[in-house]
Amino acid sequence: MRWVRKGQIYDPRRHKDWAGSHAQVPTILLYPNRIRIFYSDRTPDNKSFISYLDIDRRNFGDVHYYNKVPILPLGERGTFDDDGMMPGVVVRHEQYIYLYYTGWNRGVTVPYRNSIGLAVSDDDGASFRRLYEGPIVDRTALEPHMAVTPHVLRERGLWRMWYASGLGWADSGGRLEPVYVIKDATSHDGIVWDRHNRRCVAQTHELEAFAHPSVIKQGNRYRMWYCFRHARDHRDGAGAYRIGYAESADGVTWERMDEVGGLDAAPEGWDSTMTCYPSVFEIDGRITMIYNGNSFGQTGFGYAILEDDR
Repeated sequence: MRWVRKGQIYDPRRHKDWAGSHAQVPTILLYPNRIRIFYSDRTPDNKSFISYLDIDRRNFGDVHYYNKVPILPLGERGTFDDDGMMPGVVVRHEQYIYLYYTGWNRGVTVPYRNSIGLAVSDDDGASFRRLYEGPIVDRTALEPHMAVTPHVLRERGLWRMWYASGLGWADSGGRLEPVYVIKDATSHDGIVWDRHNRRCVAQTHELEAFAHPSVIKQGNRYRMWYCFRHARDHRDGAGAYRIGYAESADGVTWERMDEVGGLDAAPEGWDSTMTCYPSVFEIDGRITMIYNGNSFGQTGFGYAILEDDR
């Protein structure tokens, strides 16, 4: 298989009159004639918020609409998302749209902590509200550090989630950086989750971190794209994020195959030092990835098409 880059869709640096510093973690919602891409922007005081833009379904370079304000306010002081939010995945369910997202809190002994929340829309995405003021997936006795970047699929009444679970913090030149792996959970309603505390994709070394799994199912095969990095020198350096790939027959045990289906950095341009936060989906007979490039989304996001798929 081979990913063919098609270019940038959105660069926040070209919209300084209203955009902030990032367009991070692109997350898609399909409509009949357009694609909505939720993403996380960031204010000058380093607080993340979720907004979106709409692009033409057949011409990704044609932006129909820019939403220039947050879709949700920051959480109340002391709640899990009072310092910021990032989208994770959007799921249509009955008359609702479920937006699973990551909430941020600044820390004291560590830089921050993350949990997973849920916002819902009952007007086809025109507006969203928190289902709860608190998280639906948080730290537990067996997962004591963080839960972040969820992806959710519904299968015949069973909801399945893959998410990044923190293992701890590593000292990188005097700066603490999190190490996390991908784990899975199941639910009967998409709200209350059974956590199985099992790792899906094997680390190649103890300082390797995974984020933002994106899963599709084709026949009896589950296919996961994610990004991975080193805990050291990962800010556009030698350990920076790259997009990897794994396959599974059951969604639990995965074979890592980065060299087969991953996406490395480009020789030059907006994604030349980093590729990260993939959102992979099937549309009009093709598999498409929308992803971030350099500096965790400061150069915006673009897309690639999967060709020579096997």
